[in-house]
Amino acid sequence: MGADLNVSPKTLELVGQIIQIARSDNLRRGERLFPHRFANRLGVSRGPVQSAMQILVAKGIAEAVPNKGFVLVDELDTATALEALGSADDESEAHYLRIARDRLNGALPDVVSEAELMRRYEMKRAAVLRLLDRIASEGWIERSRGYGWRFTQTLNSARSYAETGRLRMMIEPGGILEPAFQWRTDLMASVREHQQRLLEDPGRFTPPELFRFGCEVHEAIAECSGNAVLLETLKRLNRLRRLFAYSFITDLQVEKHAREHLQLLDLLEAGQRSDAAELMKHHLRWSGGGDQIG
Repeated sequence: MGADLNVSPKTLELVGQIIQIARSDNLRRGERLFPHRFANRLGVSRGPVQSAMQILVAKGIAEAVPNKGFVLVDELDTATALEALGSADDESEAHYLRIARDRLNGALPDVVSEAELMRRYEMKRAAVLRLLDRIASEGWIERSRGYGWRFTQTLNSARSYAETGRLRMMIEPGGILEPAFQWRTDLMASVREHQQRLLEDPGRFTPPELFRFGCEVHEAIAECSGNAVLLETLKRLNRLRRLFAYSFITDLQVEKHAREHLQLLDLLEAGQRSDAAELMKHHLRWSGGGDQIG
């Protein structure tokens, strides 16, 4: 966009960071963007954030609405949004995945301090705080009451990960066959859209986003089952297996899973629940290679 030539690199970086947070929070078209919240999470004043918001408006990603502030008017996985996302700190994603790998491999203790992370990853405090905020929003770290940050429980072995797959094979097909199951077009519209976009270009999404898009298919189907215990159990399993799943994601695997997800949605929409339950069993099989991302 030509107007970017007159915008400082710092403002463009801030635009990318705002999109990064909004994507992590799964904000959707029509939802409000609150400058003061982004300012607090990014550790900057509201002035620079307001300038970044105006760039989002100029790019057609957001709109300034009288008496309402800024509203998201475009999805955050479009080419325009991803181009703006690229203006964020290029090392941010690498640091994020390194922290995930180090935690999974046991290189990071249960409790860490901001200063320790700054030294270990050679990052400034503001960058560490942005990453911790992102990780906390995903549920695998939280502020410790007495000191630093505490990592929450996750799976840390292939065996335990495989066992979650076996449990899901027991409960998810059964959820599809629940008497209270009811297809919800409103719930599934965005779910289907995400899977179609994954088929078009899986490489545009980060591993955490790929994992989230996979989980949302299964959690939406569980929600349709009408069984609240099933839904909460599945959400808990997904939180536990998040980090381990990051290690297995490949573009070919994403394409395979997206196609099967769309097949599941087609069968359920057509009312063919028995066939959908059988496909779900096939989809959740454990092949020994850790192929479950969603």
